[in-house]
Amino acid sequence: MKRALRVLAGAAVLALAIWYVDPGTLARSLAGVDPWLFAAAVGVAILSNVVSALRWSAIARALNLSAKVGAILLMYFRAVTANMMLPGSLVSGDVLRAYQLSRFANPLPMAAWSVFLDRFSGLWILCAMSALAAAALGYWGYAAILAAAFVAPLLPIPLPSNLRNARPILLRSAWYSCVVQILAAGTLWVCGQSIGLDVSYALMLAAAAPIFIMAALPIGVAGFGAREAAAVAVLGVAGVPAEQAFLVGLLYGLAAVVQGILAAPLFLAKASL
Repeated sequence: MKRALRVLAGAAVLALAIWYVDPGTLARSLAGVDPWLFAAAVGVAILSNVVSALRWSAIARALNLSAKVGAILLMYFRAVTANMMLPGSLVSGDVLRAYQLSRFANPLPMAAWSVFLDRFSGLWILCAMSALAAAALGYWGYAAILAAAFVAPLLPIPLPSNLRNARPILLRSAWYSCVVQILAAGTLWVCGQSIGLDVSYALMLAAAAPIFIMAALPIGVAGFGAREAAAVAVLGVAGVPAEQAFLVGLLYGLAAVVQGILAAPLFLAKASL
């Protein structure tokens, strides 16, 4: 029942966003997408996920969990496919990742912890990078909110031992997350270029945090609905027309769908320790 409600909520948000931007205008803009630039966006997105998988591998090793890099890559891209097929956005794929890692004689709670830290590392660094880009563009209030979200985990406040021990792991994985978010924001930017949207890469990086965070919410399927609504809201503040902002979010989601389709045969492959 809860899953059905999540799917319905995501569909409702998507329908509302489509109504807001005008379906006719949206259809005409979608027909003008440059297929080669969209293919380039898919390529950049794949690179982003490869680095994401390497980050997860590094975090798993830091937690003394067993799995070769090749197996981690296989499990990660299977999760990309699961994200496209199952309700709950990223949660579905993350649950699958934790379960797969536990099958290599790793405790399930620690496997799940590695997935959580991997996801948190990405969103944490994303806040920092979006804050820097926003500050460079003069959006000081917005930058301050994102900077506060980045600084909070570093404050010297009493924490349970598992959270204290996570800080060094997060700091060591930070450079992976920087590369991931540079590429992920690049995917957004190339999606914009494919529809003729003339905005700077810095603006897309500044807008990436709320767009990606909304897409990660456990509603709908594959983040559709929440991601597009966030793109309309955030890019709209910078003067981007609603239909173009919507398409940026939609094309980013479709790039993930293409990856999920391409990775589907990996479910037939056997991962080795």
